Amino acid sequence: MSEITCFDISEPVLHISSGKFSAGSNWKHKHMYHDGNFEIIIVIQGTLYLQVDDERYVINESEVFSLPPFHHIRGFKESPKNSQYFWFHFFPKPNGLKIKDTTSMNENDIIGLFTNNQAALPLQFKMSSVDRAFMLANQVLDVAKNNYFADISIDYLLTSLLIELSEDYYQTLSGATVTEDEARINGIKEWIRSNLSEKLRVNEVADHFELNPHYLVRIFKEQTGMTVIQYISDLKLRDAQELLLRTNLPIKQIASMAFYPDEKRFMKVFKEQLQLTPTEFRNAYTRKFLDSSSFDPEVTITKNTDNYRERFNH
Repeated sequence: MSEITCFDISEPVLHISSGKFSAGSNWKHKHMYHDGNFEIIIVIQGTLYLQVDDERYVINESEVFSLPPFHHIRGFKESPKNSQYFWFHFFPKPNGLKIKDTTSMNENDIIGLFTNNQAALPLQFKMSSVDRAFMLANQVLDVAKNNYFADISIDYLLTSLLIELSEDYYQTLSGATVTEDEARINGIKEWIRSNLSEKLRVNEVADHFELNPHYLVRIFKEQTGMTVIQYISDLKLRDAQELLLRTNLPIKQIASMAFYPDEKRFMKVFKEQLQLTPTEFRNAYTRKFLDSSSFDPEVTITKNTDNYRERFNH
């Protein structure tokens, strides 16, 4: 399907159900029919093999699959064991979806679909950055499981995730033109990420690219808004956050894997930057989401609920 779905985000979507699923042996997606509800799948690791009506799709790590209503979906092949993904079912506001056929649209036409009150997503795309999306996804699940007094709090968070994914997709479309300086800094950033270590310093980065360290610091700050050291520190912190959310590893091991010299230094930096200890951060966002049995994908999702009537049947 060469289509893009446009979402009216002038008010939040209505969250139905969500979770984080981890595949066991010999698992493939059950048959579902999306009768008016939308589903977003974000693959954390592994691969999903999904058939939508008569077309087959392979969705890999860090890819988003956005399935509009009124389609049949099923697995056509078993996924590797421990494949893992976030899933979100929701209703947009009535008449709040537009499906655009992109076959005859150019890039500028597609970019024009993004407005202040409208987000847009293709059926499938690869995220350029997973950190914020994963963080928001975990927040949605945390609030959904925490019995907040107002259901709309979940709706707003899920809409924020939708906007974040749309923004990521927008950047992949609009970021085609890159200046020479941007290309150079992007290369430096990728090298830093690939060579991150406890002892990585500015001089080592400058030497690799045959640049004066002071010149490197200046152009890096001009392009990114942060110093090289700040960027290295930010990468370490993001790696640590992801490990805290996606694993049950002890704090000491996470500190080492995120290239901090010791556990105490890691905890000090983490608390300074996020105002939470690593343990508090983990407890805030990692409740029990591996819920293969808590939601039966063969149960019909319906608009015939009090929540839907209160929100949309004025």
